[in-house]
Amino acid sequence: MAVLSALLAVACLAVLFEAAVLLRHLGHLRGLGASAPPPARWPRVSVIIAARDEARDVGAAVASHLADDYPELELIVVDDRSGDGTGGMAARAAAGDRRFTLVRIDELPDGWLGKVHAMERGWQRATGEWVLFSDADVKVRPGTLRRAVSHCLAEGLDLLALAPAIEEGSALIDAVWTVFLGVLMVLVDPRAVRSARSGSAMGVGAFDLVRRGALECTSGLADLRMETGDDVALALMVKRAGGRVELLGGGRHLSVPMYRSVSAFLEGMEKHASHTAAMPLPAFAAALALIWWVVLGPVLALLLGPFWLRLLGATALLLHTAGEVATLRSNAHRWASALLWPLGALLFSYGLARATWLARRNGGVRWRGTFYPLSDLARGRRIAP
Repeated sequence: MAVLSALLAVACLAVLFEAAVLLRHLGHLRGLGASAPPPARWPRVSVIIAARDEARDVGAAVASHLADDYPELELIVVDDRSGDGTGGMAARAAAGDRRFTLVRIDELPDGWLGKVHAMERGWQRATGEWVLFSDADVKVRPGTLRRAVSHCLAEGLDLLALAPAIEEGSALIDAVWTVFLGVLMVLVDPRAVRSARSGSAMGVGAFDLVRRGALECTSGLADLRMETGDDVALALMVKRAGGRVELLGGGRHLSVPMYRSVSAFLEGMEKHASHTAAMPLPAFAAALALIWWVVLGPVLALLLGPFWLRLLGATALLLHTAGEVATLRSNAHRWASALLWPLGALLFSYGLARATWLARRNGGVRWRGTFYPLSDLARGRRIAP
């Protein structure tokens, strides 16, 4: 019993430490404000949206970008082999706006991920001094681009990543993404991202605003052609080339719907499995077991331990729950779904384990309609698993 109590106490202390780090990093996450002065001349910005089978959402995304009041804007939608009328929906939403360009891709070259190839095609057409890479389901509010550009120019940034608000869906999916964001914020300190002395960098697929000159100083998007974590890799590439990078909370300025069902979430997890599938199986299994020991440790301490251990378990549970609530409030300005974080952790870890098993069984992952062998993805990886 003494050994079990000691193990449970260690688990509780680990949870307390994790929650403290999470709350500390959330405190370092600044929001995109309106305090930066506008420039004397607004630089031209090219918004590039790489879209595949996004007919349901791309119209709203296009309309929101064109409704923004940025004075020097071009919007390029790259329709990547869609079969659901994505390009037509985007064009109808643009309604003949001369700032809009539609690029159609019918074939994917060997050795490229579909999304990165679409980003590269958009980059080749872009004329802006700044380029915003965004997703086809992201909606921006008026004034967002003005604030973002003003902030970049005032702070001397080369890449600005904005974290979008998660639009409200089912409580369970909300809980899953709360857990995911919490893990991400434990691993990423926004203060380190903006520090030139740190090697930490962070990109966000929903909103990566990069200075053309900074991207031209790197090896280019072609170097990321087989990197599934293209957003983070882009930020790392810019920072390693001497650029300044910052991660800000953008929840008041842009939003994105997350997976609309559990099955869609599980399918979406499969593309990320190329990283975890590269881990030795015993190491991956041990990592999952450790995660669940840390999650269950405070509960077991509360149920089975002596008074001092029950008190420690209750404290760990309360502080961890406070961290999850703070995470969802910081991102989406709501909190109730965060109380379901144990279910979210269970579903997230199941989705990760399932995706990893499928990738190992099949020898690769399927993403945007194309199968990619794990060996090819490993050779193109720019982010260590």
